[in-house]
Amino acid sequence: MFQDNIKKLTRIIWIQVALFTIFASLFRQVFTFLIGDVTEVYQVIPDYIQSIVIGLRFDLRVATIAFAPLFLLGLILSGTKLFKIVNKIIPIYSFFIYFLGISVSIGNYYYYKTYSNHFDIFMFGLVEDDTSAVLLTMWQDYPIIITSLISLLTTITLLKITLFVWERLDTKTWPKQRGWVTALTLFVTIAAYFVLARGSIGTFPLKQYHANVSNYEVLNKVTPNAFLALDWARSEHKRSASFTAVKRADLEEKVHQVLGQDEPIYHTDKNDYLESNKPNVVFALMESMGTNLLVEDNGKTTDLLGSLRPHYENDFSFERFLPGTGGTINSIVMMLFHSNVNSISHGKEQNTPLPGSAFLPYKNSGYKVIYITGGSPLWRNLKYYLPVQGVDEFYSEEDIYEAFPESVEYASTWGAADEFTFKLAEKLLKENTQPVMVMIQTQTNHPPYQIPSNYTPGPIEVSEYAMKKMSLSEENSKKIYETYQYSSNALGDFISDIKDSELNSNTIISASGDHRLRNYSISYPKDLGVAHAVPFYLYVPQEILLHSKYRYQENRIGSHRDIFPTLYSFSLSNTEYTSLGGRNLLAEKDVSSPYAYTSGVTFTPLGVSHSTDSKAIYPWKNESNLAVERESIPNPTPNIDVEHSKLQTLFINSQMRGFRAQ
Repeated sequence: MFQDNIKKLTRIIWIQVALFTIFASLFRQVFTFLIGDVTEVYQVIPDYIQSIVIGLRFDLRVATIAFAPLFLLGLILSGTKLFKIVNKIIPIYSFFIYFLGISVSIGNYYYYKTYSNHFDIFMFGLVEDDTSAVLLTMWQDYPIIITSLISLLTTITLLKITLFVWERLDTKTWPKQRGWVTALTLFVTIAAYFVLARGSIGTFPLKQYHANVSNYEVLNKVTPNAFLALDWARSEHKRSASFTAVKRADLEEKVHQVLGQDEPIYHTDKNDYLESNKPNVVFALMESMGTNLLVEDNGKTTDLLGSLRPHYENDFSFERFLPGTGGTINSIVMMLFHSNVNSISHGKEQNTPLPGSAFLPYKNSGYKVIYITGGSPLWRNLKYYLPVQGVDEFYSEEDIYEAFPESVEYASTWGAADEFTFKLAEKLLKENTQPVMVMIQTQTNHPPYQIPSNYTPGPIEVSEYAMKKMSLSEENSKKIYETYQYSSNALGDFISDIKDSELNSNTIISASGDHRLRNYSISYPKDLGVAHAVPFYLYVPQEILLHSKYRYQENRIGSHRDIFPTLYSFSLSNTEYTSLGGRNLLAEKDVSSPYAYTSGVTFTPLGVSHSTDSKAIYPWKNESNLAVERESIPNPTPNIDVEHSKLQTLFINSQMRGFRAQ
């Protein structure tokens, strides 16, 4: 009985592992050519083969781990009459594993379509986000019913194969073997199973870094399967959610290495005019205002700026500019609190005030600090977290609806229409008698991309190139264009209203995208310059410029960490502030080695590099736009993004938990 059961068990387990692995490996090939470029893959055939081999090892690892509980149960029961329980469990367990594997793999594909990455730490942001809005957006944007049916049909097919094999194994008569032969066979089977589950016979098991197989980034994204990507994301999220005290010497050493000074403290210049004439300061964080779509703008047949155009073209604007991260809350906490941990606003440390808050220089200078979001007040706990960090007044969609009852009619899945968010900001600016710092967070330019019915879009022609990039029909692509235009237009109307009012001479206005436009594929290395970039717009009243030293170079490299230092320089006199290397983008003399980085991409004056091969950099094609050369050259400053990230980690831990004894 024991020998027969062992033979049946080991064979059916290997069949299940093989079926799971074959599906995962075939899906990887479909995934590769759905998101990749055949021509690019052809140029890196050795890397492609390595992706297949490493991917197969990843799949075998997951498959063996997935069926390990069934294998273990069968081993325990194989010498008893209770082995018949395995007969009942196999169909249920197999269905669950197959369906889960197929569904998660398909989910990983659509996650990549949206975020240009396999499952990563940002997915926990979706769980912590406005859940109802996320679910509604998923329902509207993705073919959930069709993919569910595909998952179900594929699962049934794999299950039928499994049961067909099991029925024949269960009725087969096996010749008797000597005990030691059975024991040896079982030992070899278990050893092989263990090796596959570990992924390696070497000192170290198969790990995340093994997925880095090519300079062609697509291959690095498809090599790990969805389950491993989920596990890596979970581990990273777990690590990022805890804080510990750091050694002061470690922080000081990293500050000196990255910033070239002893501490992350800076001062604005003394300015007599600003001391007597404190201007209002406005910063708008625009949802999904990515340069990757803005490059399609031409002002005539495709207008993506609307009424923002004259301001964008005549005031200061920067396009070699990167967001802090690829997610909204991540960019917010990076820009305001110099943190690379996005959970600080809603985690267990949410009541810890941060001395390095970007709001404090304004608050300590007599400003009223106001935060306005067009979305839910409870999104990421900002309603309660931001006052801890220096915000005096917090407004959300509820306040917008109360101030402008007509706005309720035009609300979207994610909150109030942008035009009314800006109307509330304008109202508060005009009502306040003391200088105010206002930060605005817009919502409309977000899936499912719906413009308010009271808005008539300007001219929009969707290019074949953009439709291919978004993998959408012309109709659905046009919705994205129109929503982008609507949000830009709402910002433009707000700027026009301020410039046409008494606030014109004493209100600084700035705006930037929170992250790239998602659902827009990336071709490497062609799109390295534009894929993650966001624009930065800045209006400084002429009277302030006349009393300030500045120099405008539109091709200066910049990122979100430079926004507040730039604003401080034109609004606060002789004021101390904290920054991890942010600078005034209009300084008369720029720093010698400026850089910006986000999501694995680093900008320098020389060109663009990617974390998959930081030793190579793709030079800018010219002095103005974001195009890069196809061929790379040696990167003279590799890993500056890695060192800066280490500085962020040390800094936010010191802000949260302080310093420990040497």
